[in-house]
Amino acid sequence: MHIALADEIDAPFIESLENDGHHCQTLHVSPTQGLDQLIDDADVLVVRSTSVTRLAIEASTRLGLIVRAGAGTDTIDTQAASENGVYVCNVPGQNAAAVAELTIGLLLAVDRNIPASTADLHKGRWAKAEYSTARGLKGRTMAILGLGEIGLAVAERAAAFGIKVRALNRPERESGLLDRIDHLNIELFDDLQQLLDDADVISLHLPLTDRTRNIVNDQFLHLVSHGAILLNTARGGLIDEVALLKAMETKALRVGLDVYEEEPSTPAADWDSSFAEHPNVVGTHHIGGSTQQAREAVASGVVRIIKAYAEGRILNCVNLADRPLGACTLTVRHRDEVGALAAVLACLRGAGINVQQMQNEIFAGVSPTAAVATIRASRPPTAQTIADLRQLESVLRVEIAERA
Repeated sequence: MHIALADEIDAPFIESLENDGHHCQTLHVSPTQGLDQLIDDADVLVVRSTSVTRLAIEASTRLGLIVRAGAGTDTIDTQAASENGVYVCNVPGQNAAAVAELTIGLLLAVDRNIPASTADLHKGRWAKAEYSTARGLKGRTMAILGLGEIGLAVAERAAAFGIKVRALNRPERESGLLDRIDHLNIELFDDLQQLLDDADVISLHLPLTDRTRNIVNDQFLHLVSHGAILLNTARGGLIDEVALLKAMETKALRVGLDVYEEEPSTPAADWDSSFAEHPNVVGTHHIGGSTQQAREAVASGVVRIIKAYAEGRILNCVNLADRPLGACTLTVRHRDEVGALAAVLACLRGAGINVQQMQNEIFAGVSPTAAVATIRASRPPTAQTIADLRQLESVLRVEIAERA
């Protein structure tokens, strides 16, 4: 396969793919040469920070898989990918420790005013009394929004500081996650007002979706305690920056940020941001997942996804339907021979029935053996269509189960 890398991964991982016979090409996206001009013959596209637009997806003639070297996929047009039959896969959780470490680092930096203290030392100014006013973290309360791998990693580290951690209760959580929440003594609340009430620290670890965009708005900030610390190492779009600027003035909020709603499109750039420059803000340069450990873990996950794809397996796909498809399930047992499945599908097509999902498994034994096709169909077949299927030469048996 031709694998296009819009963002770099370490050489040993590229070598691993090339040793399997794949051709890897590092792309050089620029203002004059966009991604859509570079991936025409790519089978797989790997991105970290590069945006993948509809234009790029539809410009490619062979693209079948986009791998996000990280968790969030909001920089990829997944709707366009779905319309064009392109898998979008991610590598969740592999940079959780790195992001959690930076989150706690920002918390310490804000609480102890480390950046300003360091800046004064660099200027030759000693001001011990001025920097001896920190509240401290032990016994404080942290509200975490988003208890995925990163949120849990932050909770684990916060608990080690003696911070009391709380989060929202979600009834759909699986038992394994609930066990981890219980182990960390995370207190769960049923609504946002209860969660934020008297919280000393609020830490954001949500994906950016239509539902979460600007979740930190005027109404949210009205619930936040005076003098609280807000941390965001997730996505800049979670915060209405105008509302937060106002709250920093009226409620003396202190803020630790690694992400911003509008960031430079290149790794190095001049950047004028009244938000990032506010004296209540301690900021970093969207580097939460950028440690050597995290890069290696993510690259390993990328390689694992690509190798599985080459074998016909799909891992960590975010744009496949997550609900049972079809109005009914047809189970067709047939001889494992050329044309057997084609005849079944032709029969269904003739009846105007769309196959929405299908799996075909072959039984063990000396060839020829049988196989079983499980087909989720758009609507139940008529008695005549079932009779037609049963009359096919290669078909052994047909069963149907309609969805309730």
